[in-house]
Amino acid sequence: MPTLNPDSLRIGYVILVATRKPAIQVVQRKAGYGKSSKWTHIAGSLGGYTAIEASIPRSRLIDLQKEYVERGYEIKVLKRKGQEQHKRYKVALWWATMNNLPYDILQFFWFPLSVICGKIGIALHNLFSSRKRFLCSELIATGFYKEGDYLFGKPAENVLPADFDNPELFEEVRDIWLTTP
Repeated sequence: MPTLNPDSLRIGYVILVATRKPAIQVVQRKAGYGKSSKWTHIAGSLGGYTAIEASIPRSRLIDLQKEYVERGYEIKVLKRKGQEQHKRYKVALWWATMNNLPYDILQFFWFPLSVICGKIGIALHNLFSSRKRFLCSELIATGFYKEGDYLFGKPAENVLPADFDNPELFEEVRDIWLTTP
C-alpha cells in the first residue's frame, strides 16, 4: 500500500481528490474543465497527514492517509506559486478556524443549475448561498481570499475543485510518497 510522506505535506498546501463523484465530474466537464474534472473534492493541509475539508454534515479534520490513500482515492498535492511561507500559514490557520461548520448543501444544488441555466441559475445560486456554510472548494478558496489572494477572479462560492488544477496558479508537489502508489 502506498504511504504518504508526512514531511512533504506542509501547512497551507492544497489536496485535490478524485472521489469518483460522477455528478460533480459532469458539472465540471460541462463547465469546460476537461481532464481536471476528475478532481471532485479538495482539502487544505494543516501539515503532516492532517487536513481540513468541508464535508457533509460539517467541516472536519481528517487523516489524509486513512481517509483517501488507504481507501484507494487518487490525490494530488499542490502549493500556491510564489506564496510566501507566512501567507501559507495564515491561509491554513483560517481554514482551521472553520472546523465544524455546516456544509452548504443548498449551494451544492444551486451551483450546477447556474452552470446549466446561466444568469438565472447564478441569481438563484447567489440568493441561496450562505456565508456561514461552505462547500469544499469554497472553503479552500476563501482562505486564500481572506489573505488578499484573489487567485480565481470570481467569488469563492463559484470556485470548483477543478479550478485548483491550474499550473499557472499552483505547482504540483511530487515528492509526497514514502512508498510508491
